[in-house]
Amino acid sequence: MQSHSDTRWKRALDSVLRLARLERTELPDENGEVEFLRQLCRSLVQDLPAPQRGPLELRILRSHDRGDLWNLRSHLFGAISLAHGEHVARERLQQLDAHWD
Repeated sequence: MQSHSDTRWKRALDSVLRLARLERTELPDENGEVEFLRQLCRSLVQDLPAPQRGPLELRILRSHDRGDLWNLRSHLFGAISLAHGEHVARERLQQLDAHWD
């Protein structure tokens, strides 16, 4: 027999999961904007050494929406600044930032 606390816990978990699913549902990328941003992110890291570039490209390709790509921004900045310096990283990420203004 289930206790009342088990039922409350399950209801709370279900509502949180429902909200998480609703948050992830965005309009389909009909005009190719997310794919364009993916390609832009990949172009920003194309000259990095393979050990740094590989994991970033995988995360870029796995991104589902603009929010996922925006969350990668700090990782892109870190990898580019380690390879080329902070000034170059800032210049490159300005290209990406222009699509969120």
